[in-house]
This record gives sequence, structure tokens and C-alpha cells, in this order.
Amino acid sequence: MEFNKVIIWGFPLHTHTHSYIHNGWVKAFKHLKYETYWFHDKDFPNENIFDYNNTLFITEGYADDKIPIINTSIYFVHICINPEKYLGKVKRLIEIRYLVDYIKDCNYNYILDKAKCNKISNATYYEKLYNNAGLAKYNNNPILMNYECIYTCWATDLLPEEIKEENIELSNNGNGEKIIYWCGSYDTNSNKELLKFVNAANEKNIKFVFNNPWNNPLSSEDVKSLTMKSIMSPDIRCSGDPNKINLGETGTCHKSIGYIPCRILKAISYGLLGITNSKHVYELLDKKVIYNDDEYKLFHDAFNRLNDKESLKDLIKEQMKIVRENHTYVNRIKDLLKILEL
Repeated sequence: MEFNKVIIWGFPLHTHTHSYIHNGWVKAFKHLKYETYWFHDKDFPNENIFDYNNTLFITEGYADDKIPIINTSIYFVHICINPEKYLGKVKRLIEIRYLVDYIKDCNYNYILDKAKCNKISNATYYEKLYNNAGLAKYNNNPILMNYECIYTCWATDLLPEEIKEENIELSNNGNGEKIIYWCGSYDTNSNKELLKFVNAANEKNIKFVFNNPWNNPLSSEDVKSLTMKSIMSPDIRCSGDPNKINLGETGTCHKSIGYIPCRILKAISYGLLGITNSKHVYELLDKKVIYNDDEYKLFHDAFNRLNDKESLKDLIKEQMKIVRENHTYVNRIKDLLKILEL
């Protein structure tokens, strides 16, 4: 074993949307019986009283100002905007990048060529890097650097054994109140796709209730509860032009670049019907989810499927099996461990 403890270093819970990803890592590592800690720049033990050697660190490039740089430790860094901070000073640096066809935003500028990668799983690809051209600020004038990266997506916050078929019976799935609770950012100026779905739902007297996590962060349990109360829980991605987005607005072109969200993975694991307007999500989930490129039609496809009670439960079971076996943080940890063997 190349490490004897795990440290997630980053955003405290509820302070940033990425904190819920940190929470997923912590929960899964602890479940797998690893000695696991969660520190951040404003709360961490001094090196004089805590041994940071032989550690597997997982962090994020905007939350790593005070992370200890230890030559015996391994660092997985999402949005590694300063690889030079680590290179030559740590045992291994492995950047965590988005599993997308391509991306061009304030942090990244790369095209994913899977033919140049080692496939670790359907959700994770590994590549050796020879320069930092994938980082937006260096794209025009890359510097030679040898480090590593993976392209992956996040996962449901449930453990495999928590993805139970009884969740189907406990969830709404068309049997309860006609409400969809949308826990996530929503801007009608940038998310025209969701607006089409909302309008179709309103025609059936289904109301959307929005909660912006930046203004009112909810616990994972609260989000799960509201999702399960929803008549359905769609995942709607925006299809903006990735070459015409404003600085930092990658989310406005998720549908275009093939971003894989955790929203639909969570919804399925909670026992709800998987619904998406993303072809990439549809294909990743073995074409077992409800998919339509037209969000207005997507609502009606999903609504009609909810009314087909005979086949609905069997379909959700199939979807849950896919998520249970492939898209938990336990799966993502197994991918990381495979990479450490390369």
C-alpha cells in the first residue's frame, strides 16, 4: 500500500457546492475502513503534532493554499491550476479532470482523446501529461511538465448497500403531490432547457419549487428527502456554445460538452426514475434512462412512463443496479486505487 491514511483537504461542508463531493469521498473512504480526515485551510493540525507522511490527499485547486506538501504523499487535485506547486516535491501528482468531450472555461482548455488514455472504468480514464496545455492560462504557451491526470465524473452520495429497491416504494414516482423540488442553481437567462421542461410540467399542473444551494445550502439528507418527495427528478443540462460562454460559466454548456452530472445518479439511487436531456448521460447509463434532446418532449416521455405502473418499477430497478454497481464513491475510490498501480 502506497499510503496509510486519507486526507480530504478542501471546502467545509455547505460552504461550496464542491463540499458535497468532498463529503462523498469522506463517507466512502471511511466505509472502506481507511483512516480518513477532512481538513481545510482554516482548520488543520500543525505538522509538529500530526504526521502527514504517506498520505493520499484529495483536494481542489481553489482550496489548497495551506495543504502540506509532503514528498512521501500522493495528491489527487481537481482543477489543479498550479501543478508547479506539487511537481518535484511530492510522491505523485494526479490531476482530476472532468469527463467531457472538450472544455474551454476559466480553468481548463482541453479535448479528451480517449484513444490516448488508459480506460480504468466506464467513468474513469487515465492519461500521462507532458505539458500543462490543458490549463486555460497556459494553453497558448504550454510549459513542459510530466505529471498525470484522470478524467472522471462524480457519483451518488449513497453507499452501494444504501441503494435499496425499497426506495422506489418510498419515493413519489407519480403517486404523491404534483411537485418537483429542484435543489440546485437555476437561472432562466442561461437555462432555457430547464424552462422548457418547467413549462411542460406546469401544463400538467406540476409545480417546480426551487432551492438555490448558494443562498440556502441544504444537508444531503434534506436534498434526498425533497428529491424523493418529487413526482420526478429530471437532470437537465444547458446547451450553450462553449466558445461563447462568460468566464467561469461552464455549466451553461454541459449538454454541449458532454458533462456527466451527479444529480441523475443521486436521483436514481434514491429510487426515482432517471430522466435526462444529455445523450452522454443516456449512453453512460446503458441507455436505460428516459432521454430526449427536446426538453418539452422529455417531460411528456417521463410523465407517460410514470403512468405505466407495470413496467416502471422494473425499469427503475435496472437503473438502480447500474448506479449501485458503477456510480458510487466506492467505485470512484476503486478507480483511484487502480491508477496507483500504474
